[in-house]
Amino acid sequence: MKQLSTDNGRISSLRRLTLLTQVAVLVLAGFLPFALMGRASAAQLTERKVTIDDSRIGDTSVQYLFQFDFAATDVESVIFEFCDAPLPLSTCATPAGMAVNPSAVTLGGHTGFPANATAFTEVATNTGACNTVTANNSTTEQYCMNRTEASSAAGNDATVTLTGITNPSAADTVYIRIYLYSDNAFATQVHTGTVAAAVVDQLTINGRVQERLDFCVAAVDDIDAVPTDVPTCTALTDTNVDLGIISETTTAIAPVDDSGINGADDDYGIMMLNTNATGGAVVSYFAEDAASVSAGDTHQLKAFRVVPTDCNAVTTTYTDQCFRSAEDQAGDGQVITSGAELFGMYIACIDTSSANGGGSQTLLTGNDEYDGSDETIANAANCDSEAFASGTGELGWNNGASKTAETLVSSATIVDDEVVKLRFGATAQATTPSGNYTVVTTYIATVQF
Repeated sequence: MKQLSTDNGRISSLRRLTLLTQVAVLVLAGFLPFALMGRASAAQLTERKVTIDDSRIGDTSVQYLFQFDFAATDVESVIFEFCDAPLPLSTCATPAGMAVNPSAVTLGGHTGFPANATAFTEVATNTGACNTVTANNSTTEQYCMNRTEASSAAGNDATVTLTGITNPSAADTVYIRIYLYSDNAFATQVHTGTVAAAVVDQLTINGRVQERLDFCVAAVDDIDAVPTDVPTCTALTDTNVDLGIISETTTAIAPVDDSGINGADDDYGIMMLNTNATGGAVVSYFAEDAASVSAGDTHQLKAFRVVPTDCNAVTTTYTDQCFRSAEDQAGDGQVITSGAELFGMYIACIDTSSANGGGSQTLLTGNDEYDGSDETIANAANCDSEAFASGTGELGWNNGASKTAETLVSSATIVDDEVVKLRFGATAQATTPSGNYTVVTTYIATVQF
């Protein structure tokens, strides 16, 4: 009998436990619809995206432009929640370093909402589901906005622009959960959806342009085309300019036509320069001292002369075998007049017809002493044949000490395949001795990178 009594007690306890479990399930089943009502009734935002104007890590003042569609409803408050994971299975943690502080973020505008003319404003206090204020009132994971407007309509391409956001401090994907509420207290949720933006590393592209200087000097026949680049110029093998027969009745200016008996070669001199030196370029020259002169001569070694004759120490002497050199006349050249013994050169023009980057812009500027006629040196493709009038045209010549270079042309910046055309000229005095006259010139290109 005692055993039977004990069994009955156990059965009674089991029945009570089962009954309590059933009651708990029924209570929970009745409570859940109310607890999940807001989330369950929220419709999905469609055609949703966010466009950012800068994906750099840690960049500040970034603009986030949200765009989405939603079914007809009243929208009076919106929450943007910046998370490291999308809905609905994870909690929200703001990516490290990201800041959507209401005091820094600005609502740039919105379009496409029902009665859109009623403006949303920022909410910076804890209201309903909006929890924007943290302990230090600075970094937060939410940006909230609301308004009072009871109109209901569908949202087609609705947009919201937020500016002043700080991107995460490391490469990351930001998932922004968007919640729309039909009241302005963030209580009744009607739409929701998640968009994503990637904050990524930048690519740094490196490359090198090496310093470049291409320079050549050559003699070119009057009928030949100007070289189009320095390699073509360098390939030229002619380095002689022959003025032919020089008399007191005319002025011989290169290129002098070959008459068949005068010995002229119809050539003029050119220099061609190409450099990427941004600090500019200077092309200078000097006349080589005559070598193997007679009796250890030290006079007029840079003159147009007969070697190995002995020249007079007085440069104005017209009876020795050294031509009087054109001298600098207060920054200008010296006028050459037929019959008044003189030798020198001038820059006929600077030709930029082959320049790729310079085009018709002449970057090289000539020294006034060698400009020919006190006029600006022009860019001309056929300047080798321009007229040079005896009695008005000017020549220059460098009579400086040994290896003392004098500037011919210069530029303050890069020079692209510009050709400097040089014309040499001479006229004899009635007393100028006969002979084969010559002088060698050296040209130096100095560039600053």
